[in-house]
This record gives sequence, C-alpha cells and structure tokens, in this order.
Amino acid sequence: MIIKIFRPLWSYDVQKTEEWLASMAQKGYELIRINRLTRYFYFQQGEPKAANYRIVFDKVPNQSLSKGLLNFGWTKVLQSGKWVVTMNRLPLEQIRALPDREGIVKHNKKIMYIFMGILIYLMVALLNVILISTIALSVSKSGHFNVFNGPFGFIPATALGFSIILCIFTVYSLITLNKTNQRLTGEFIQPNKQNGQGTSPLKDRLSKNEEKRLKSSGQLVLKWKIGWMYSPDRLEEWLEGMEEKGYNLYSVGKTGTAFYFKKGKPRKMCYCADLQNTADTNYFNIHTDSGWICLYHSSSWSQKWVLWGQEYVPGKAKPQIYSDKLNQLKLARRIALTYSAMFLPLTILYMYIIGLNVRLSTYSNLDRLQIINMILYAILILMFGSYVSRTWLYYNRLRKHHQ
Repeated sequence: MIIKIFRPLWSYDVQKTEEWLASMAQKGYELIRINRLTRYFYFQQGEPKAANYRIVFDKVPNQSLSKGLLNFGWTKVLQSGKWVVTMNRLPLEQIRALPDREGIVKHNKKIMYIFMGILIYLMVALLNVILISTIALSVSKSGHFNVFNGPFGFIPATALGFSIILCIFTVYSLITLNKTNQRLTGEFIQPNKQNGQGTSPLKDRLSKNEEKRLKSSGQLVLKWKIGWMYSPDRLEEWLEGMEEKGYNLYSVGKTGTAFYFKKGKPRKMCYCADLQNTADTNYFNIHTDSGWICLYHSSSWSQKWVLWGQEYVPGKAKPQIYSDKLNQLKLARRIALTYSAMFLPLTILYMYIIGLNVRLSTYSNLDRLQIINMILYAILILMFGSYVSRTWLYYNRLRKHHQ
C-alpha cells in the first residue's frame, strides 16, 4: 500500500525531516518518492526497519555517491530535482562519514536573500504609505480621510491583508532558515570543539561554578567591544595588547561583543577577525590544520565573522592567516563594500525623508510626531554613516600600511 503525506515546509528544517523519515521507517513506511511541487511524500508500506536519513542539495543531477560514503553504508534512496535523500542502516554511532551539508546551507542563503529583498520592499512600501498619508492629512481640510470607503475600497484592504500575510511569512522564513543554517553549520564546527579547538583557547574548559568563583574574585574579567566589526584591526590590536598585559582571552559571548579574560601570564598571541560570506568545512579545516583556534563565529545568515587566534614564541615571526598582502586588502575592501551596501541605501532614504519633511514645513507647520521622526532619522544617519566611514578608514589604514 502506498500512502502520501503533505509537508509543505519540509526543506526549511531538513534535520527535522530526517528524524521524521526515520520514525516513518520504524513504523514500516519506506520512502519511495518526493513531489517538490505538491510537497507530498510517498511511502510504501513494508516491514519496520531502523534507518538514518541524510538529505543533501546537489547541483549535479543524477550524481552517484562517493566510494567513501558507499563503503560506510550510505545508499541513495531518491533524487528529486537537486534534492537527494540518502539512507544508512547502520547505527548512528557506527557511522564514520556523513554526506556534505554545504549545498543546503548555500541554497538556504539564496532563499534568504530573496526573502530579505521582499522584506526590504515591504518596508519601503510602508514608508511610502506613511509619507503619502502624512501629506494627505496635511492638505486635507477635514483632518482625516479613509481610503477604504467607496466602491473600490476592497482593493487597498486586500492589498493590506496580503502584505501583512506576506510579511509574517517572510519573517518566519528568515528566522527558520537562519536557525537551520546555524545547526547545519554547527555539524562541521563541532568536531573542532571536540579536539580542544572551540570558543576558548584554554585546553580545559572551566565549570560554571568555577567561572562564577573566578568572576567574583576578579580573576575572570568581562570587557565589552561593541561595533568592532567596522574596524576589526583595532580589535586584533586590543586583544593582543590584553594578552601582553597578562589577560588571556577565555571566551567570547554569543553576540561577539562580550570578551572574557582570565588573569594569567603575559603571552604572545596573534588574532585575526575574518569575514566570510559562507564558512564551510574546508574553511575551518584549512585554518585549524595550520594551528589556528576558532574562538568565535557569528550566527548571522548574511555574513559570518570568525575570530581566530594562535600563540607564538616571542622573537619568531608572527603568524598570519593571509600571508599575501593583496588578500588582506581584498578582505578589508570586502568588509567596506559589504557594510556600504547595507547602510548607504538606508542613509540616502532617511536623508530623502528629512528633505521631504523640510520642504513640507514651508507649506504647513510640522507636528510633534514629524519632528520626533526627523530627529530619529538624523540619529540613524549619523550611526549608519559612522559605520560606513569606519570600514573605509580600516581599508585605507591597511592600504597605507602595505604601500
């Protein structure tokens, strides 16, 4: 007997889908087909069997599994478009190799960029509606108006309802896909932590009670660095200076702005804050094999900051992640361009809104709400402008240093 089950958002959380497929196999339902358009899963009823599933996203159609995966018991169940479902009958603890997740992470990021574009469009449209409403109220003699009245009032009402639903679904998609990417990325970052290479350069992680005791005694010090990603070279210099004073970096908070130092002996450490659009398995393996320790990696979906550290002997050459000066300049330029693309459009938009309000003030007096909005927009312009200018100053410092 063949049954079909509807799962519309199964690709949003592939790990949960894999667990569901494993539970279906234990009930005797074997996966035979996936319809990507209708989002239906088709199962053939048979004998209950234990199975581990792994879903991957492969751009190459009809590509067979590697010999390494086949040797460890993996088989290809089916392929629907670029989605591939693999299965392994061995217990999870006996499996030594797993199919790669990088394709799903990159695919999810592309979808998130699309949803982010939709969200930005909705926000800009909302700002335009607010501006038009403000202008209409300022010129209206009665002081109010209603666009939902009249024979065509259903059109703006329908558009408003559709926009609200689309906005909610967009935000939900961004949050869900971001969490999925964090978990998938953690699958190949986790092995580094098991080898003593995680969020702390110390070999032995202290217990929570020991951390509390050191904090109360002043042996574990908390320092804040907000906005360091706009001038990462300043962060690197600051961390290396703290190490020379005997404050050894112990851990970095989840947001990347809280730095915990343990009082110890002065030592020579080299730090590098690296920005990556996507940090995959090879990226971490290359640097960890070279002796670098991953101290922090951000959970942002659009960009990933990774903080690396490596101790070296005084008198010897300071280790460098990017030995080529051109690569360092490319990194600094990418940082400047990334934040310019993020903040410059908003800065220009806010300047346009302020200019529009100034022109409106020549026809009628601005009310208190409009004045408050102008002040808030001015503050945002200064903030975003400082972010952009700091990144380009960082790029110029590196360029002058390498000349």
